[in-house]
Amino acid sequence: MITPSHDDGPVEAPESGAAFGQEWPRRVAILGVGLLGGSVALAVRRIRPQTTFIGYSRTPGKLDQALGLGVIDQTSDSIAEACRDCDVVVVATPVDRIAPLVVEAAGASPPTCLITDVGSTKAKILADVAKHPQAARKFVAAHPIAGSEKSGNQHAVADLLDGKIVVLTANTATDPAWLARAERFWTLTGGSTCWMSGEDHDAHLAAISHVPHLVSALVARMVPPQARSLVGSGWRDITRVAAGDPEMWTAICQENRQAICQELQRLSEELTRLQQIISQSQDEALTQWLGEAKRVKEQS
Repeated sequence: MITPSHDDGPVEAPESGAAFGQEWPRRVAILGVGLLGGSVALAVRRIRPQTTFIGYSRTPGKLDQALGLGVIDQTSDSIAEACRDCDVVVVATPVDRIAPLVVEAAGASPPTCLITDVGSTKAKILADVAKHPQAARKFVAAHPIAGSEKSGNQHAVADLLDGKIVVLTANTATDPAWLARAERFWTLTGGSTCWMSGEDHDAHLAAISHVPHLVSALVARMVPPQARSLVGSGWRDITRVAAGDPEMWTAICQENRQAICQELQRLSEELTRLQQIISQSQDEALTQWLGEAKRVKEQS
């Protein structure tokens, strides 16, 4: 038995027996039925076809579309209704909305329900949820390193997470039973789980995702109008992710501002170095600089 740090009373540990049987999870709420939320539902459905997926969105049209596409089985216009009787709740909204929805879902879901998310920032979300013991006990943060510059459940696919890393992060007080349940759920999506602190996650994602997205957007912004008819596959490859949702990426920058600014400073220093190499005709150094970049790319 687990004695939680709130006044709900003792809670049965969700770590063995029927909890991880072929019927688990029986009901999953997807709060935010877009590309990632929809893909999680489709991925789990391959392994657990009997699972019922309930979708919630502030936009009724998105719910109707997800239902019509077979991404979800039921729709709900309230979080309380969506989370009732669920084994798992997946919060798949922009990162600035995740913590409040986790807290609301915690109050509406059964005591043994796992609450998780798909957000690409972690430290601030965990800190905000930690202020609410009931929510903190149920919540194991997750970030599947998968996605697309496209958005919307019409682009959701069942294999989006196959072979992809899913970073899991939890508060130090999180019970091991919930950690095991999170690993089991995310394994059902086809992903491969690893554990990381929120701070480490955010620092690494600033380097490999957040700043590269901003650089991609910068390259797109810099092209002169008179040159646009000449762009080829190289420019399109570099700027592909610049087509991402601006509001979603603004929220990411707000939530991970410090780590992103640190990486932008590193970028500025590297650009200064590159400018010096080229302006001073250091061609041998330029070849070495490009070679180092080539090796990193080929080894990643």
